[in-house]
Amino acid sequence: MEIMKLDDIIKTPNKGIILIGTNFGLDKQDHTNLKGLIGSKIQVDKIDGTKSELDVLDISISFSITNHPLIGISVKDSENIEDIKKGTQVVRFL
Repeated sequence: MEIMKLDDIIKTPNKGIILIGTNFGLDKQDHTNLKGLIGSKIQVDKIDGTKSELDVLDISISFSITNHPLIGISVKDSENIEDIKKGTQVVRFL
């Protein structure tokens, strides 16, 4: 399941690592189901072509002025954060 296209990665002192992205294909029902990912894993691509699994700590969903969902995923900090490509697809790890 595609969650979002990665737009940015932010490291904060309070929330840790936050992956920020959008998914214009999400409807109202889909975005409410994203909260179910808390406590699970997601997968993203790294620059070297490998896949990285990250633990989801929290999810924040807001909406742009054009009513598109903006997704923030707080993940557990790890060495797997390095070399993640912006623009890559973030997917649910099965």
